[in-house]
Amino acid sequence: MQKLAIDIFINFLQNPPNHFLLEKLKKEEFWQNWFLKNNSKLQRTALKLLSSSNEDDKLIASDFTSLFLSDVDYVKAPPFASFYLDENKEIYSDNSDKVKQIFVQNNFFSFFNEEPADSLINELLFISFLIKKQDDITLQKFLKEEFFTWFNMWSFDVINKAKTHFYKALTMLMQDFFNQLNTKF
Repeated sequence: MQKLAIDIFINFLQNPPNHFLLEKLKKEEFWQNWFLKNNSKLQRTALKLLSSSNEDDKLIASDFTSLFLSDVDYVKAPPFASFYLDENKEIYSDNSDKVKQIFVQNNFFSFFNEEPADSLINELLFISFLIKKQDDITLQKFLKEEFFTWFNMWSFDVINKAKTHFYKALTMLMQDFFNQLNTKF
């Protein structure tokens, strides 16, 4: 189930949902039936926002672009560790190289080469890989030494700068997911 949750996060971080997917999520009450329910306030808030939202695909797509894709000077929440960790906010930095080395050392080659290794999507793919492999030691180390060094800053930016409930709530679900995963260790 953890891998499925990460796949859902990746899907909506790669592409905003289209009209048909939004309708399907609503019709099937996907968010009301979220499969990793716990009783955290963060998750309840996120699911309530998603369940009650009537935002259309164009608004969500516009938010997606301004949050994640716009020019570096204008993007509101760049999904790259380097942006948050590098003094000059450079996207391809030493951190990118460090993360790529971690991937290679762990025989993980299923990342997007056209993006920095430390992009959120690449790091989520790696975390999913480690969960599937049941490599808790490497997972714990990666979360502590890499992912959590910047993820909370990125989350803060999305929650405070998103125009839609969709991306605010999705980020809250991600925060909740990783809080739960972190308590495992």
